[in-house]
Amino acid sequence: MAASFLVEGLREMMDAAFKDSATPENHEIFLFSNDETITSATVDADLTEITTNGGAKQTLTKASWTAATDADPVVSRYNGSTGVVWTITGSLTVYGWAIRGMTSGKLYAAENFGTKTLVNGDSLTAAPIDLKADIP
Repeated sequence: MAASFLVEGLREMMDAAFKDSATPENHEIFLFSNDETITSATVDADLTEITTNGGAKQTLTKASWTAATDADPVVSRYNGSTGVVWTITGSLTVYGWAIRGMTSGKLYAAENFGTKTLVNGDSLTAAPIDLKADIP
């Protein structure tokens, strides 16, 4: 499962790496329920977050990210062995997932994988979550 970096998240990463002296913010992953086409201009307000029936957001722990690769593209992978798992407790229609800064509310990456209709007892796994950035 590969995602695209989004402009506002790249700006945050550049500021964190080169300008800010504070530790970068924590991140969370959430599912969304609208069929949004993901572009570099997609922002948090464009996505309808799922908050019920087992689809609530989850915190991404920093220790579960692999070190970014030195190859082109640069790849960071989140928890490659198990990924992120949601256990559904009701009925949900899910179109994708997005990663957001917990302090800023800015999106870093998102993927629309198409319509998935889930019912009680189903699980949805995002694994591996690979964030890739091409070297210009």
